[in-house]
Amino acid sequence: MGFPWQRRGTVKVLPNHLEILTMPWCRQARLLHVKGAGVLRWEGCGERASNDGWTTGLSCLTLRGTPLLSRDDPGCPTCESMLSTGWGLDAVDCPELEAVRDTLNGGFARLDDAIPALAPLLGLLERGLYVLADGEAYPADGGGRFFWDVPDGLTAAPATAQVQLLDDDYEYEYPNSAPVFLYPSQRRFRLDEKRVEYYMERFQQDGPPPRGVALHVAEGLSILLDGHHKAAAAARLGRTLPCLTILPAVYHYETAQIPGYPPVPTPTAARFGPFFIRVRDLPGAYPNKYLPQKPFHVVKGPQRQLPEGRLADREWTAEYRAAGAGYPTMREYAVVSAAKLPGYPTDSDLAHWLAEPARYRPWLRAALVLLRRSGGPRLKNLALCCAGLPYQRSSLVEESFRILAEMHGDPDVENFFVKYFIDLETLPQDRPLGLDTLTEIAHSFWN
Repeated sequence: MGFPWQRRGTVKVLPNHLEILTMPWCRQARLLHVKGAGVLRWEGCGERASNDGWTTGLSCLTLRGTPLLSRDDPGCPTCESMLSTGWGLDAVDCPELEAVRDTLNGGFARLDDAIPALAPLLGLLERGLYVLADGEAYPADGGGRFFWDVPDGLTAAPATAQVQLLDDDYEYEYPNSAPVFLYPSQRRFRLDEKRVEYYMERFQQDGPPPRGVALHVAEGLSILLDGHHKAAAAARLGRTLPCLTILPAVYHYETAQIPGYPPVPTPTAARFGPFFIRVRDLPGAYPNKYLPQKPFHVVKGPQRQLPEGRLADREWTAEYRAAGAGYPTMREYAVVSAAKLPGYPTDSDLAHWLAEPARYRPWLRAALVLLRRSGGPRLKNLALCCAGLPYQRSSLVEESFRILAEMHGDPDVENFFVKYFIDLETLPQDRPLGLDTLTEIAHSFWN
């Protein structure tokens, strides 16, 4: 008797062009139809009435009934979900992950060559359409923490919500979220530092790198199914993690009314995280074997309490905590995405943007985010230039002040803040809006 994934035709690659040119995190992507066993799935746990009168949906991602992650979802795309950890993959029998580990660890140049070997893992999913994307992920949770440092109890997860850029530098920007942040599925005690050091060496060698594999949860967050040591190694090196991300389809429906027949909900488009495909661009015509016959929903179950997590069974060292803080947050990633920079900012780019700062404020904000990771004189010089713009209610100026306030002891920065306080004495009593915030930040330089 063979394993379920050994059935022929479990995974089929469909001929559909996925736009990745505007997605710098993604190298390759393929549209797949999976005839899965449905043992890795979301299960509904009922609803919860919140204190403000809203109702939130409770669900749990399970593998063969074992909880991997619990979610309290407000149902609003710009509202954060509450997440809690599960019991860990070591609590469930999963030979499928062992079957694909050699492919993930060995590395590969072409995604098409790896898909057949990944069939055991993909066969755990529910039947339907998916995108498999080969790209880069941060070993961080999108809120400034090392990805494995999340608590067991329900906690707001910033990377689960779409970011609204509504401050004075933007006109209602809603950048597409990329699945670049990670959530753990293994207990902390399983960390083996020798294994981390092994992957650190692998990442610094030539050739295809080893990869992790993750399942998209919401907006910018995915749960890491395999690759916790690789992610820890990437964090120690201050780099991204090569990662295969599985993105399930969420369908948009319109109700068609044909005279003499009941209303029929008809899918018009499928969204796979940042990928969006119209139904008419999918292979075949509707209805066909690839499309669902009813709207997307989690498997419903009785009202029950979400299970308590069991992953936080050790404390992380300062090294890992500091590594997590070195990656961008979900909001910072959105700032960079909204600017649509063609590449890492050059000195020529910065000079061009600073010549017209009022016009290029989103670009300058993005440059501050990118340069903040590496630090150095370019970050200080840019922050000093932006902070020195005419005092007004500007998020660009405020962000520059915050960056400079972290450079304790720097004589150039100290001179800037001393001059700021001298200039304050000469301003009229009806000062521009925002100066109180800037003054508070400037004081923190000496704290």
